[in-house]
Amino acid sequence: MSIWQKAVRFIGFSGLGWILDFIVYSILGIWFSNLVLNNFISSWVGVTFVFIFATRKVFENSSKVPLWAKYLIYIVYQFVLILCVSKLLGVIDVFIQNHFTWELLLKTSKFIAKILITPITMTLNFFVMRGVVEKL
Repeated sequence: MSIWQKAVRFIGFSGLGWILDFIVYSILGIWFSNLVLNNFISSWVGVTFVFIFATRKVFENSSKVPLWAKYLIYIVYQFVLILCVSKLLGVIDVFIQNHFTWELLLKTSKFIAKILITPITMTLNFFVMRGVVEKL
């Protein structure tokens, strides 16, 4: 399978993982106002979903390194990424809250922030997961 085919498949699974992540994030947002913690929890749900399906349907694990070890490596990477992205999410939300007055924008700022950071994380995740699963 070419890298483009893998990217398309990964985007598909990541899209499903993102929807799952977004649903959990939205539900948590109803009860808790801590965007960083909400994003941290919801991201773990999406990350685990994508790893399970992408390692079975997108990437080829042909090395002697067991998949569970690769998952641990990927989880450490995700921990750092999610921590950084969660902080960035809070910064974007505060920026929107402080610089805009349009009521609809203010009410949806936490969702807008999540949408804005998604392409960055999806791209990083593709290359890191490909490297971890196929190159290790």
